[in-house]
Amino acid sequence: MSRLQWRSIFLFILSLYFCQSALASVVMTGSRVIYPSDAKSVDLKLRNDDDFPYVIQAWFDSGDPSSTPETGTAPFIVTPPTFRIAAKEGQILRVFFTQDKPLPQDRESIFYFNFLQVPPANIGGDKGSKIVVMLKNRMKVFYRPTGLKTNPKMIFDYLTVSNTSANSIRVTNTSPYYISLSKVSVNGVNAKHKPPMIAPFTAVDIALNAGKVTDRSAKGIEIGLVNDYGATVSHVYPIQK
Repeated sequence: MSRLQWRSIFLFILSLYFCQSALASVVMTGSRVIYPSDAKSVDLKLRNDDDFPYVIQAWFDSGDPSSTPETGTAPFIVTPPTFRIAAKEGQILRVFFTQDKPLPQDRESIFYFNFLQVPPANIGGDKGSKIVVMLKNRMKVFYRPTGLKTNPKMIFDYLTVSNTSANSIRVTNTSPYYISLSKVSVNGVNAKHKPPMIAPFTAVDIALNAGKVTDRSAKGIEIGLVNDYGATVSHVYPIQK
């Protein structure tokens, strides 16, 4: 195989660095991080399910999915930021809010936690050319002010659903929390695209499959969302026409 071919393969696999991969064997307990504003720190747990060790780099960003440990900016730090995690072992990380800038106290703020897993170069014992695949994971971090009066466990009470057309609905979030939708379905027909995350006190319009849903046929809209524990919960709303 020519050098050019090897270089193309390397660049393709290296591009996995910039993706959150379902193939990652180092996993975090939970699918999101909730940081209460009155917390001194929050602990995260990583686990290595592979039969060999990894070197892990961890950092935060404020919304840039292509961030690196050098370019990521967010008012959080994690210790240790770089470490070795042994095969079949775990590692506790501690997260601190730096208070570098004031954040809104009437709603959540969102950031992202990243960790990059780098495998050892001698996997398999092959002394020839090697391609090292680095996998990057990215998780949502919600900074949650303690003064919020609404209860996140009652989040469905703060959503309203209405028609904007025969094949489109508007979901309004009247709560101070970010809502990560996992499903929008009418009469068993899912939305055209992956449901979005709805910021506090905002609304989104969601397109349904044209020709499948009409004002007359729709009896209710099933909304699924991801709760604080990473589980999907659902509720059926009447359509407010």
